[in-house]
Amino acid sequence: MTVLATERPARFRAEADMLMPLARAKAVFSKGCTALFEVPCTAGVPDIVLVQFDKKALGDRGGRHPLTELVDVRVLAATAHARHPITTSWTTDSLASAAGVTAIHLKRSVLPRLVDGGHLETDGKDWRPTYRFRSLARKVVTIEAKLRDWRGAIAQASRHTSVADAAWVAMDASSVRTAANNHQWFTTYGVGLAAVAIDGTVSPMIRPAAPHTRPVHRELLVERAAALHQAGRVSGELPRVFGQTLVATTGADPRLIGVGAH
Repeated sequence: MTVLATERPARFRAEADMLMPLARAKAVFSKGCTALFEVPCTAGVPDIVLVQFDKKALGDRGGRHPLTELVDVRVLAATAHARHPITTSWTTDSLASAAGVTAIHLKRSVLPRLVDGGHLETDGKDWRPTYRFRSLARKVVTIEAKLRDWRGAIAQASRHTSVADAAWVAMDASSVRTAANNHQWFTTYGVGLAAVAIDGTVSPMIRPAAPHTRPVHRELLVERAAALHQAGRVSGELPRVFGQTLVATTGADPRLIGVGAH
């Protein structure tokens, strides 16, 4: 009797190969979103950032460039507190206290940069915002793609819970069972789990918990994502290992061509 060898399930060769299916299935994670890649933030560099931009908030900025430094976001966020009218004038010391930096550093580099960018105006002594700062995104979701290392994926994605409204791990469907069987790891860290099949099917398996975001850190990620988007780009710098850029081994890489970004 001939014994037929058991076929091994088809699997992805590289994590970068999972990005196109995930970009195409972005609605599984968030409706009406824009898919961006490799956006650096205070919690690392998520593989995918899905942003549901607030078009009115973007319009209210009047074409001003997004804030891409944490201290800049801290300053503008401080001026946006509900108890402060938009016409409130701020001393350098009060802004420094709110931003957690020295007044000297703020006055030498940060505040002039914000004035040049149209975010603040000054009378030579005090400072005033030119608009009321608010989030440019209604929702932001991160996805970390992994072939097999679900523990490492949780470690990375759990950091993203501080900057996103939902953080997911997306794993190769051929190796997701062990991760799914360890449901408590995902619930403990508040991270979601999805399976990505070689045919492009993306299936949510564990939903992420309610967010525990750090507002200013979330807004920095949103601002940097908006900066990429406004520049007509879909990705930050691609990762390099031993001098080699890690790109998809099969099919198109959405970080290079922008498929699924709009």
